[in-house]
Amino acid sequence: MDLHRIGVKLFLEDNAKLDLLDLIPVFHRWIQTHSLDGLLIDVADYSHLDRGPGILLVAHEGNYGLDESGGRRGLVYYSKRPLAGTLSQRIESVCQRALTACRLLEEERSLDDSVRFVGNELELFFNDRLRAPNTHETMTAVQPAIIEALARLYPQADPSLSADADPKARFSVLVRVPSPTDAATLLERCRAA
Repeated sequence: MDLHRIGVKLFLEDNAKLDLLDLIPVFHRWIQTHSLDGLLIDVADYSHLDRGPGILLVAHEGNYGLDESGGRRGLVYYSKRPLAGTLSQRIESVCQRALTACRLLEEERSLDDSVRFVGNELELFFNDRLRAPNTHETMTAVQPAIIEALARLYPQADPSLSADADPKARFSVLVRVPSPTDAATLLERCRAA
């Protein structure tokens, strides 16, 4: 499938104490210091929305954000522009961008070590309801590429994949592996690929 609007959400640890508004100056500093690859443009505050996009860092290639959708906080990155490579390579690229941002947040001194990400669970999603409707056929089509990308992230694990069954929802896959890991290890594996 020729999908490019790909996203990933990496979940915060349940005990993470984080005021979303504390991210606004952090994201503005990332823009000023070019902390992430690509053209970082602006910061948007959606923290007033219940289970919404939280704080968004708008970039030309894709958006980053600390998202609260689904009732779970996590860092989201989703691409908005065409990506190079196979679908598996595109998924890996999106994961690498998200993991880079996760590590920057984990290392952010102004957040008082309150940010840690769970590495053995993530959500992949595709923001293209025309090319990737939320159907069993879409899962069958993208599953080989997902498994190939996950083999690099979780080389010794057998990830479980579960798709959202709601046909009105965007196509998304929750990925879980039994062994705990962290964002630093996942990022290292992405960079080695």
